[in-house]
Amino acid sequence: MNLSLFPSSPLTMSLFSAVEMAPRDPILGLTEAFNADTRPNKVNLGVGVYYNEEGRIPLLRAVAEAEQARLAAHAPRGYLPIEGIAAYDAAVQKLLFGDDSA
Repeated sequence: MNLSLFPSSPLTMSLFSAVEMAPRDPILGLTEAFNADTRPNKVNLGVGVYYNEEGRIPLLRAVAEAEQARLAAHAPRGYLPIEGIAAYDAAVQKLLFGDDSA
């Protein structure tokens, strides 16, 4: 939604304007340090992705076992309805617009 079309809208005034900016994510700092490192044998595990010597993401044994267990369980796979989770929607509405917004 382009809020500039509604200059007097309360949506243009952030409810969170008084919230301080969070500190930089140290995990992302690890990736920055990895990218700056010139050593050829470095391994980047900062964001949870492992690349092997060929530059590929291998299928780890633990992941393969978890997939097999999931398949063996014959659990249903589905999507949430288009309206999502009603309790979540109500909580977000209350957070953003107040207790009397329903």
